[in-house]
Amino acid sequence: MLLVLVAILPFIAISKFTVTLSTEAMIFAIWAMSLDILVGFVGLVSFGHAAAFGLAGYAAGYFAKEITNDFLLTLAVAELVVALAAAALGYIVVRVSGIAFAVISLCIAQVFFTIAVVWRRITDGMDGMVGVPLPKLVGLTVGPGYALYLLTAISLCAVYIVLVRFLDSPFGRTLQAIRTNEVRAASIGINVHLHKWIAFVFSWAVAGLAGTLMVFLKAGTTPMSLHWTESGNVLITVIFGGIGTLFGPIIGSAVFVFARDECTSRFQAWQFVFGLTFVIVVVVFPRGLAGAISRIRIPTWRTHS
Repeated sequence: MLLVLVAILPFIAISKFTVTLSTEAMIFAIWAMSLDILVGFVGLVSFGHAAAFGLAGYAAGYFAKEITNDFLLTLAVAELVVALAAAALGYIVVRVSGIAFAVISLCIAQVFFTIAVVWRRITDGMDGMVGVPLPKLVGLTVGPGYALYLLTAISLCAVYIVLVRFLDSPFGRTLQAIRTNEVRAASIGINVHLHKWIAFVFSWAVAGLAGTLMVFLKAGTTPMSLHWTESGNVLITVIFGGIGTLFGPIIGSAVFVFARDECTSRFQAWQFVFGLTFVIVVVVFPRGLAGAISRIRIPTWRTHS
């Protein structure tokens, strides 16, 4: 039912701006789900997940401008760049956890941010990379609005299905065992480092898809896509929606994107209003919006059983 609603939403009487905002929310949802792999299923809280998102955006944007804007080729290049970076960095950083992992991940993102600022020949510095052409798929241009919305919706649904299967697999169950008790998991023969490393690379790869879609939506990118504030936004979205649920980050992303747009247009101190709302929701619903919805559904099911 949800998939049908997502598919027909653009054809309901809504504005083009709402379609664009919905596209951004779905891209944000893909990014948030990628972070939920680390936070909710491995127990690694990352303060630098913008590194994967922003790096993919720059790789895809540069490739689309200089070589070809074929979506699949551009995505493949962006994923290759992100996967190589994640494999090299992740092999080291997943050896730690807790606060140490959070701080190191933050430092990685800030290093990428600094590189994006100073490497003007490629990134155009703080001016940002602009003029990224619209993507092409099987020879057809994916125009702004409905076409890009549908491409993003298909990507979101595909990512959700893949992640559900991935996390329901024996590998995914092992990740949850590591999250529960890393020492005990190691004592029964699980290669903890290898599992965390693979999860880290996979998480960055999913974030790379979101970064690629976003650079086409915005027709460019800036170093701010790598900034720690963006990492904070996506982490807030995961907590807001519900950690370890996958569906929660989708709900949280929709609320975050639309609420942020509403707050910025209505309130001068929108950060304070939005932050206060977030705190209230987290205090009232510790398991996030997804947890609140499940609490409503369970008594309803019991009533009719």
